[in-house]
Amino acid sequence: MKIEVFREMYELNEAFERIIEGLRRLEKFPFLCRELVQDTRAEAVVLQVEANEFFFDKFERIVGDDARWAYKFLNDTRERLQDPEDVYLEVKHREEARKKKGLPPRVTFLADWDSGDEQRHDEEQAEKRKKRTTRKQRKTAPKRNAKASKASRVAATAVSDVTVAPATENEP
Repeated sequence: MKIEVFREMYELNEAFERIIEGLRRLEKFPFLCRELVQDTRAEAVVLQVEANEFFFDKFERIVGDDARWAYKFLNDTRERLQDPEDVYLEVKHREEARKKKGLPPRVTFLADWDSGDEQRHDEEQAEKRKKRTTRKQRKTAPKRNAKASKASRVAATAVSDVTVAPATENEP
């Protein structure tokens, strides 16, 4: 779509250039009023400039929107693909560089630091939540009363055994 718009704008500018060049050639003829032809040529140039300004103002917005979308998409993709542990490794490398320069550390890592401890913790917490919800579901489930259940089954059977005679026209 954008290529077609560029092609149209290119052709429009070529047409303006042909008009402007034709008016410039007309200035050479002595029987035409030179100032009038120059004024007409200036108007053509102004129209060309205004058309280009209008196009590029609109185009700037379109390109700006595309650029914002592309940068956001790229950043989101990079964040999604980046390993969360990379942050710790970057800090560790920076601290090693500071140590080589003789600068004091800004961060101290624990000696028994394990990069997988957070993931294990999250998995354990998820398992505990799952067990809690299962227990809650069992507690909140309606309990069956054996005596009431048997009585309702007997009543249902008795009702189904009763047959009703069809009503006649004379019965009140």
